Amino acid sequence: MKTTHKIIQGDSLKVLKEIPDCSVDLVFADPPYNMSKKKGLGWKYSKHITMQEEWDMFSKDEYFKFNKEWLKECFRVLKSGGSLWVSGSFHNIYQTGFIIQEFFPDIKINNSIVWFKPNAQPNISCRFFTESTEHLIWASKNGDGKKWKFNYKLSKQIEDSLNPKGKQTRNVWSIPLTPKKEKWAGAHPTQKPEELLRRIILSCTNEGDTILDPFVGSGTTSIVAKNHGRNSIGIEVNKKYVNIIKKRFKKEQRTMKDIESKVSFRKFKS
Repeated sequence: MKTTHKIIQGDSLKVLKEIPDCSVDLVFADPPYNMSKKKGLGWKYSKHITMQEEWDMFSKDEYFKFNKEWLKECFRVLKSGGSLWVSGSFHNIYQTGFIIQEFFPDIKINNSIVWFKPNAQPNISCRFFTESTEHLIWASKNGDGKKWKFNYKLSKQIEDSLNPKGKQTRNVWSIPLTPKKEKWAGAHPTQKPEELLRRIILSCTNEGDTILDPFVGSGTTSIVAKNHGRNSIGIEVNKKYVNIIKKRFKKEQRTMKDIESKVSFRKFKS
């Protein structure tokens, strides 16, 4: 199936405004979690410092405003019957859910998914329980009498240590951290595993549908969409990560000898 994939380098809040109303079938968003600190986070037994990403730093008020704005734009561009998935940790997922329920009465939260990481990183401070999960909200836009799309039979093909194939899939998914073989094109601190996106995309879209990722990072959403016959739009502000996406698409084109997919990159001009 011929598909198209657009990668736009720019601020998501500005780029989203140029996308037409009711034009995408699914939004997957992996937004900033607002976890980073100016001095970063240090390991108890090491000099290694992590979590110093400038794009992941907001004041309390700035962060609330930011989340409300990008959600508003994503619901605007979503078709009736379309789904929005948001990933997060306890740092942001509760605020995200509150905003959806408080400010978007036409949006229905269908499920919360717990992503269990069997090989999670140890706690770096040794002062808390080890975080071994992330959380996902699955919400849908059900205007015009259209119900959300859910491919029930396909969802029963999901298989992991917590979900036997052929049974109703539970809302706890066991998926290891992103493997090194998916990070060959370059490092991104929050790159999601392809298996996570595969489950979401196959469960809530059909071939030929269009998927939007407003914080596409290293391009996993777009790559998985392409490999399963869906169209995609990815927005990424950081040029370094756009270059990673370019590398990943080039490899896909070579290994799959794919001449049916059109991939374009452009820089947003406000």
